[in-house]
Amino acid sequence: KRRMELLLQLYTHQFLVFVLVLTRVSGLVVLAPVWGSTVIPARVRALLAIGMALIISPLCWHAPLDDPGNVLHLLLLVGGEFAVGLSLGLAVYIYFAGLEVAGQLMGQMSGMSLADVVSPTSDTNVSVFSQFLNILVLAVFVSLGGHQHLLEALLQTFQQMPPGQTHFAASLVDVLTDILTFSFVMGLQIAAPVMVALLLSIVIMGLISRTLPQLNVLAVGFSLNATVLLGALLLSLGILARVFHEQSFTAIDMMRPVFMRSGP
Repeated sequence: KRRMELLLQLYTHQFLVFVLVLTRVSGLVVLAPVWGSTVIPARVRALLAIGMALIISPLCWHAPLDDPGNVLHLLLLVGGEFAVGLSLGLAVYIYFAGLEVAGQLMGQMSGMSLADVVSPTSDTNVSVFSQFLNILVLAVFVSLGGHQHLLEALLQTFQQMPPGQTHFAASLVDVLTDILTFSFVMGLQIAAPVMVALLLSIVIMGLISRTLPQLNVLAVGFSLNATVLLGALLLSLGILARVFHEQSFTAIDMMRPVFMRSGP
């Protein structure tokens, strides 16, 4: 009977560790750009989270974990684990949001913002250029091993914070704010060449309309803006890839100190 109690206690500890690991992994899968897209069925994402938790859980079997004792304490543990994974995924999601801003600026300045599509990532209507930039940069992110870098950061959180011992640095909000600022700056840098080209196109059409009042500026200007937009975007794709290549893992690296232990 004593052996059965010890065996039951051991399996209870392992099951609790697995639940906490699965919760942290699920928080990342919910928002991470690679896995958080609504294009991927929910069952596939759930199986992915379970598979990752099955691989990571044996590494945490010996982590010190007290018995929750009651449902409230268990919910607090689960909520803390989910918040860790969610904050890491949110940082990368915010980083990619700057590209949607760049696409929206392009669409509004060119007059093509009417051609909005439903984004499979955020499940909202976005500019077709936002969707194009998002897919392009996501391909660059995966080709550079960004998903592996993200998993490495997740594994590092288990080293710094074993299951059931979650904590956050006081600078979490400041770090997320800095990532948001950096994301908008990157979006403006990517959209700058196209915005300058469109601005020159608008100025030229304004001068032509003053010289030739009988010209239908709306019809000609729309076609000209579309041509200038596509040409400038085609020429600036190399700059876009280079900017994102140099700063692709910035959001992940900025989040690492948040999960560091404050003590020795």
